[in-house]
Amino acid sequence: MVFFGKVTRGLHIGKSIGFPTINIEVPENKPLFEFGIYACEVELKGNLYKGVMHYGPKTIGTDDKNKIFCEIHLFDFDEDAYYENVRIKLLKKIREVRKFSSVTALKKQISKDIETTKKHFNAQ
Repeated sequence: MVFFGKVTRGLHIGKSIGFPTINIEVPENKPLFEFGIYACEVELKGNLYKGVMHYGPKTIGTDDKNKIFCEIHLFDFDEDAYYENVRIKLLKKIREVRKFSSVTALKKQISKDIETTKKHFNAQ
């Protein structure tokens, strides 16, 4: 599946725990596809990047359970992308979205998701 979006400002939680993300605007209460963690490719500023994407409700904290978030950790990317238009191609669902009881547990799972996603790309 391919979809388009615009990078918006987030809460900088990913960056604060060592996994910076680009955050994509999502229409309120209108899921585009099944919630989950996905291997993806992102076209941004004329370049193609590989990454891992979270699509669904927040997995830690007390944010609105009905709000949908799209956060992508891009590999080999460390630039400002605010308000850029992007093209996102979903390649493979890695796992379901689930809640975490601590930041430590979330960081551990993100590391595993990155490892799984990189294995997916290396197998192509």
